[in-house]
Amino acid sequence: MIITDKAKVFIEGVMKENGVSTLRFTFEGAGCCGPSYAMTLQEAQENDVTEVVNGIEVAMDPKVADIAQTLTLDYVEDEQGAGLVISGGSSCC
Repeated sequence: MIITDKAKVFIEGVMKENGVSTLRFTFEGAGCCGPSYAMTLQEAQENDVTEVVNGIEVAMDPKVADIAQTLTLDYVEDEQGAGLVISGGSSCC
């Protein structure tokens, strides 16, 4: 996984506001495109795979740990608004 410097600044600010120190990727189900996942500000769970990426502690549900390694998390501001954008991973059929 790659967390860009812009995403890092944004995530650190949100973590500080919420008193949380971990970004967690979780399994939300599966479809024809593979696993569906979500990001939450939540401490690591017992079986999570954890690592530090660009200074951010990241916990990954084991069901999505492999796909999370192929993702890039960036912070983007454009005419539609601002927020985190995930790119990479598998594409749909």
